[in-house]
Amino acid sequence: MINSELSKEQAQALEFMRSGENIFLTGGAGTGKSYLVREFQKELDRDLFPTLASTGAAAVLLGGRTFHSFFGLGIMDGGTDATFERCMRDKKLTKRLKKVEGIIIDEISMIPGDALMISEALAQKARGSSLPWGGIRVIAVGDFCQLPPVSRDNRKDWAFANPVWNQTGFRICYLTQSMRAQDPYFAQILNQIRLGKLSEEACELLNRRVCEWEEVSNFPRLFPRRNQADIYNQKKLNEIDGELLEVETFYWGDERSLISMKKNLSCQKFCKLKKAARSVLCKTIRKNVGSMARLEQLWILTKNN
Repeated sequence: MINSELSKEQAQALEFMRSGENIFLTGGAGTGKSYLVREFQKELDRDLFPTLASTGAAAVLLGGRTFHSFFGLGIMDGGTDATFERCMRDKKLTKRLKKVEGIIIDEISMIPGDALMISEALAQKARGSSLPWGGIRVIAVGDFCQLPPVSRDNRKDWAFANPVWNQTGFRICYLTQSMRAQDPYFAQILNQIRLGKLSEEACELLNRRVCEWEEVSNFPRLFPRRNQADIYNQKKLNEIDGELLEVETFYWGDERSLISMKKNLSCQKFCKLKKAARSVLCKTIRKNVGSMARLEQLWILTKNN
C-alpha cells in the first residue's frame, strides 16, 4: 500500500525497505528519513524488528532503544575482544539475537565501526550462522555528512570504513528532495553546507544575514562545546543578586548502568540555582533488558530575568 503523502522517491525507498534486502537509507536533513522509518514501523512487529539508535534521545523519538543497550555493549571497557567475550556470556542477549528478524539502526553515522563489528560478530555467534549479521536483516538510517561517531579518543571510527559495512551488502536509498525547506534556493544552500562546498553566492547571502553581537539581547545562545555553555551560564548566574543554592545530583539503579550514564550524560555533580534564574527541567529515563536504571537530571540554563 502506497501512502499518498509520500514523494515519489520516498515511496520507492519504502518499497525497497519492504523488499527483504539490507538497506542504507540516507539523505540530507529534512528529506524525510525519520518519517519513512515511522511509516515502515507501522508494518512491523517491534519485538521481531526493533528500532535502535545511537543516542537515547533519538531512540525515544522513534520509540526504540539504544544500539549499545540492545547488543549489551555498554561503554566497551577493555576493548573489542573483552567486550565480545563479556557479551557472549549474556544469555538474555543471545536469546534476543536469536529471536529478532531484523533491526533498524537510526543515526548510523554516530555508531562507531568497532561497535558495528562486535555487534555483527555477536549476531553470527548467537545464531550459529556465517551470513552477514547471522541472517538478521539490517536497515541503517542516517547521513554521514552530519554527526560523526562518538569516540573518547577523538578517532573518527566511521561505520562505513569498517569491513562489516561492505560485507552487509547494503542497497542504498538516497533521498534528495527536501520536505522541510520550501524555498528551493535555501534547500540548495543547506545541501552545500552539508557537503562543505559553498559557492561564492551562497557565502555572500549567509554573510549578509550575520548580526552584530548584542549582549543585552534576550535570546538563547548556542555553543559548540559544553564547557563554553557552562562558562556563559555561570557568568549570567553570577550577575543575579541573591543566595546561591546548590542541589546535589543523585542516582539510583544497578552499578554498571550508572557508570555508563555518569560518563555519557551532561549532568553536573551539583546543580546551582538562584532566585530569578531561568531553568529547564529535563528527565532522562534509560531502560536495559535485565537491568533498570533511572536518572533525573536538572540541567540549568541561566541568564538575567
